Amino acid sequence: MFLNSAAPLTKDDEHIKKREAASAPPAILAHDLEVAAAAGSDGGKGSISIDSSPARKRGAVKVRGLASLLAINALVCGVEIVSSAAFTFIPPLLLKAGYTETVMTIILGIAPFLDMGTVPLLAEWSDRCTSALGRRRPFIMFLSSVLLFSLTLIPYGPTIALAFSDEASPRLNMIILALGVILLDYSYQALFNPCESLLSDLLATSPEWEQTRGFTVYSASISLGGILGYLIVSIDWSSTGFLLGSQEQTAFSVIFVMFLPCLFLTLCFAREKPFTSSCGPLGHGQVEAGLEGEYLKAHTKEMAVLDLTRDLPALVRDHPSDGGYESGSSETEEMAPLVLPSSEMLRWRYQLLVHQLSRLPHLTLQRVVNGVLRLLWKLFLVVLYLPYQVIKLPQDTWRRVSTAPTVLRRLFLSELFGWMGFMCHNMFFTDFVGQYMYGGLPDAPEHTTGALLYDEGVRMGSWGLFLHSLTACLYAFFVQQHIVDIIGHRAVFLGGLAGFSLTMLATIVSPNIAFLNAVTAMSGIGFAALTSTPNMLVTLYNSDRQLYMWDEQSPEGGEERGLGTDVAVLDTAYFLSQIILSVCMGPLVDLTGSALPYMVVAAFTGLISVYCGTKIVFTDADLRQLRLGLF
Repeated sequence: MFLNSAAPLTKDDEHIKKREAASAPPAILAHDLEVAAAAGSDGGKGSISIDSSPARKRGAVKVRGLASLLAINALVCGVEIVSSAAFTFIPPLLLKAGYTETVMTIILGIAPFLDMGTVPLLAEWSDRCTSALGRRRPFIMFLSSVLLFSLTLIPYGPTIALAFSDEASPRLNMIILALGVILLDYSYQALFNPCESLLSDLLATSPEWEQTRGFTVYSASISLGGILGYLIVSIDWSSTGFLLGSQEQTAFSVIFVMFLPCLFLTLCFAREKPFTSSCGPLGHGQVEAGLEGEYLKAHTKEMAVLDLTRDLPALVRDHPSDGGYESGSSETEEMAPLVLPSSEMLRWRYQLLVHQLSRLPHLTLQRVVNGVLRLLWKLFLVVLYLPYQVIKLPQDTWRRVSTAPTVLRRLFLSELFGWMGFMCHNMFFTDFVGQYMYGGLPDAPEHTTGALLYDEGVRMGSWGLFLHSLTACLYAFFVQQHIVDIIGHRAVFLGGLAGFSLTMLATIVSPNIAFLNAVTAMSGIGFAALTSTPNMLVTLYNSDRQLYMWDEQSPEGGEERGLGTDVAVLDTAYFLSQIILSVCMGPLVDLTGSALPYMVVAAFTGLISVYCGTKIVFTDADLRQLRLGLF
């Protein structure tokens, strides 16, 4: 069902050729425009032929510089700083707090489960958000505030627990730690959806080569965040003289401070145009129109309208309808204001004050009580509805994926197994090094040999992940685009995933820590491919939904799918991969008594992702074969 879906080819080849022309580099487009302009300069008889692809119709192409792209993607870098640094500490912190491997993986699976149910809903809301800040930034601000709160909750949980109890309570500490981990895991993963949608919105009218560059910078920003995050974890802060409490408290304080400028950069540089709904509630402009109408009724001798956009009220001459023909009066004369006399000024201000007062609600005890009761009733319904939503979530997820267009379903499968491999590696690599390579014990008493070996293994594993992110960043910034130009997106994507699987197999047989960190560094090439190519493909599919998503089904309610909804399908793969790992990996590790299954599962799922990746639509030629049932 996911891989095979054929339909008769109904599109003209000319439509695809127009798309190929739209994706040409700017030099080619400029040449075409010059030729067309020359043809049209002969006495105005010619016409300029400009590409009529949907991306071109939506607006003029705006090429963004590298500095602008880096600023827009700064938040992604900050989120990855938080996730890479925090989740290097979180598995050891949970194990040291008294949780078993099985319970630890279950805790790490709660947030992806919540994300899978709420992020698609948030994506639909953001597609229709009419805030003055834009569609994506309000959600970015809300989720960022949750993330910052969790960064305070995790390291300072024992201090917070003392505020509720006079004595230190290990059980209360465990609850606060688990709550902080769930909030952090939820917010950082949910933040990627508005960030990806924001970048796709800003690059929607750009040609394909510009979109590729934008998502290459996006991938490099993620890798750069990983570099900084793992570097923070690798530093022994007690030896630097800069120690705020424990090692963990110092690291969390540093990443808290580093996240703030990343957030402000993206909010300031990613300037969105507010989304306007055609059937929204009564807006300010409609209120002004109502006031103008009231004033016109009171002044029938001279046709006039109120200019309410000025600081002081003024009259603007209005000419009666002339049947659609242009009048002889100049624009300056029509827009010349007529200043109201003092009596009319007072009357206008009085009418405006009365109108504004009439809009204020009359607060009475009954209104307050009714409002409180309505709020309590809604909360009660939410509590009753929540178990139903939890039970219904698997069905909703299946419907969301199964009703998605064929091109998205194929991309979803490859992303699902790809993220299973990378999450198994990135989240549990330090635990693997600490237990399997160094022979440490996470639950050993402090300052014992087992505890010291485990902590040393975690630090060395952090250096391996640092090299992994460094390779991914350098590859995405300086190498990937050139290789794409030579062999194409398909070979780069599949080659990256295949290389990751081979490095995971090499990790299993690593003879020493130096070889282990070397192969871990090489796995960053696959990570760069997985974080850039799928988002670029979703933007490509959305550039012409009729062409690429010909079998798209309208969702319930008759509303059209948006780009945020399509990105949410890929996010579902990301969340689902962690849920599957949380259910399977904990019992598997407890059963074998070793951390080796982490790397075995990473290698196996990586190979499955390569196979699914061979079915992804990368080009128009792939699309033709798919619609003919040959691909």
